[in-house]
Amino acid sequence: MTIESDLVVDGSGYAPAASCVVCGNDIAAGEGLTARYHGETLRFKCPGCLTRFSADPERYLAGGPGECCGGHEHASPASEWVSD
Repeated sequence: MTIESDLVVDGSGYAPAASCVVCGNDIAAGEGLTARYHGETLRFKCPGCLTRFSADPERYLAGGPGECCGGHEHASPASEWVSD
């Protein structure tokens, strides 16, 4: 199932500091990714967290446990490589 039409990624240049909806890590103001899902604004630490959310949004909206990007902001759950 795809939710791409329900998930709209916005720029995060002026977004305030927040916690990632997936991993719970702190996101500094202007960093990370910001997206809207069913009218709710959500913040993500990295592209990997956004990918995890898009695969199962209800899990994370319900406060389910999330995996962390391990501090690698460019980690991808779909591959094993990490860009430094």
